[in-house]
Amino acid sequence: MGSDLHEPRIHSEHRILWSSRGRAELPVRLRGLKGFFARYAGKHPRDFPWRKTGTEPFHLLLAELLLVQTKAHDVRRVWPRLVRRYHTPVCLARARREALIRFLQPLGLQRQRARALTVLARALVDFHDGKVPPTVRGLLSLPHVGLYVATAVSCFGFQQWVPIVDANVVRVFDRITGFRGTRDLRRRPDVWQLAWALVPRRRAARHNYGLLDFAAMTCTPRAPRCSTCSLSWVCAYGQQQPCVKAAG
Repeated sequence: MGSDLHEPRIHSEHRILWSSRGRAELPVRLRGLKGFFARYAGKHPRDFPWRKTGTEPFHLLLAELLLVQTKAHDVRRVWPRLVRRYHTPVCLARARREALIRFLQPLGLQRQRARALTVLARALVDFHDGKVPPTVRGLLSLPHVGLYVATAVSCFGFQQWVPIVDANVVRVFDRITGFRGTRDLRRRPDVWQLAWALVPRRRAARHNYGLLDFAAMTCTPRAPRCSTCSLSWVCAYGQQQPCVKAAG
């Protein structure tokens, strides 16, 4: 059955992605952020196998699903073997449940993960001719695919112009702007508006990788590296740190 017969159903909490785009405007004091995260990606890239050029969209989709609430280091050990064994949606849809569970055991929640991955693979086979949809809307129509995974696969796998927001990005933006709100990315239009305003039409993937890596390596949840951060001049949180004030 072709994908044109499977109309994506967008949940109300996902509409924030599109409703925020038209309101995106970068405040004057934050205009220096333009291009920063793409440059950061060039200087401080994290090396993960699913980031390699030529990674198939289906394999990237599996990586992004495994990364949800899981450390990248753990996924790095499981993902290569998983995609070698189940290299297409058809293979995964036909996987023996116990064998798949053994593959996923190092990540925890292996039974739930195995069930979710097989359901996803069957949906790709039944409704999308075994191909991963390139758009966020199409990806959101897949079972077990949420807003973060949909935007990540669309951007990194198909080079679509779309921002990527997760709880870590919310933390970074809240620190920069000085505003503290819910970490629920589905209820933060201000964060999505800033994300849209910053993501470049070209090199969107590089920008988004840089933003994610900046959150993981510099603007960490605990003990962020404010004293050596290149954004300390514009960051409301950084300006409150004694070491940054002293350096300034």
